[in-house]
Amino acid sequence: MDERLVEQVQQLDQQGRSAKVIAKTLGVGVRDVVGVLNGAVQVSVSGYDEPRCWVNAGWSRSVDLAGAPQWARLDPGASDAEEVRGLVAVLVAADSTRSAKAQVAGFLLDVWCLGVKNALAPELMSESRLGGHRQVYFSAFEGHVPIPAELARALVFGAAAYAHELGFDPEADFDAAAAVLGEPTDPCPIRFGRDGKPFYANGPYDDPEAVVRTLRRAVGDDGFHYAVAFPEQPQRRLPWSRQ
Repeated sequence: MDERLVEQVQQLDQQGRSAKVIAKTLGVGVRDVVGVLNGAVQVSVSGYDEPRCWVNAGWSRSVDLAGAPQWARLDPGASDAEEVRGLVAVLVAADSTRSAKAQVAGFLLDVWCLGVKNALAPELMSESRLGGHRQVYFSAFEGHVPIPAELARALVFGAAAYAHELGFDPEADFDAAAAVLGEPTDPCPIRFGRDGKPFYANGPYDDPEAVVRTLRRAVGDDGFHYAVAFPEQPQRRLPWSRQ
């Protein structure tokens, strides 16, 4: 990338502009902006250069952790009384060396079928704003818990890969958000789907007929399960809700 453009990206970043706003202002892609910002990001958590990550409490009941039982212990919020929906929310914050602010990105995962349903492109936040954002981000769940970046990557990239095999690609801002998280270096030990098969339960912004057609092409009529319902009440708008 041109040095002048790099300088412009960094100047707008220091003004507190989000990656999306910077990209629109300069007429470049969000991924290019995130690449510049990540080049100047240094994260430290317990001595390791990793982003800080959180996931909703109860997440472990939606995936198969037989290949990674150590991660199940990181979910003290899991209980049989909780509803299992196959939805997992992940929030990521990469701390900047240039300021007290962090690049924050998020993912809403359908770990049973669709993979990355929604991704929030990076946005620069102060620590106090991040705290409030985190509470709202997980407000549809029974709280949230911190997790290592390795687990966050396994959930996000593993869900994306599972869905891709079924014919579903990640949401548009996935690449920009994933740049903050960083790609995994080891194979994903988590198994996705429900009881060994894809299970589709529609959300308020889905096209159920298109999803079912895609699943039939990928795994056949007997290769998946689904439960389609249409909500009677408008859904409460959350940070990862689609417009």
